[in-house]
Amino acid sequence: TRAPHSPRSLRVTAPRHLTASGPTVSVPLVGRIAAGLPVFALEQADEVLTLPRSLFRGERLFSLRVTGDSMIDAGIFDGDIAVLSARPEFRDGEIAAVVVDEEATLKRIFRTEDGIRLQSENPEYPERFVGSDQIKRSFRLAGVLVSTIRQFS
Repeated sequence: TRAPHSPRSLRVTAPRHLTASGPTVSVPLVGRIAAGLPVFALEQADEVLTLPRSLFRGERLFSLRVTGDSMIDAGIFDGDIAVLSARPEFRDGEIAAVVVDEEATLKRIFRTEDGIRLQSENPEYPERFVGSDQIKRSFRLAGVLVSTIRQFS
């Protein structure tokens, strides 16, 4: 509704908490992921998000709370929740959660001749290269980004 005596302002009259109608999927929130400097790898589930099934394809979904600002040019901000699909492969240019040397980070990922390139979406952060030896030793694709959730308060 329109707020009285306030030009061009609106007041929300709907309930604050909405529930999903139709089939839902339970997505565990398993910790934090760095969109900046890497943080220690994935943790146990903090909580479970109940989300509409119609928004997601595939199975094996999990979510992580984003910390940092290295992915802001991709529209992923500090505090967002990244919903990921735990799958074994990625396509060049996808945004993925990866674990390197037991540290997890969220980056755009590309194959190179010598390994993998992890690219931030903020010019303040340099690219990171993971060589083929390090891939064999300490690299894991945790999941590929399928959605982000942002809460406005």
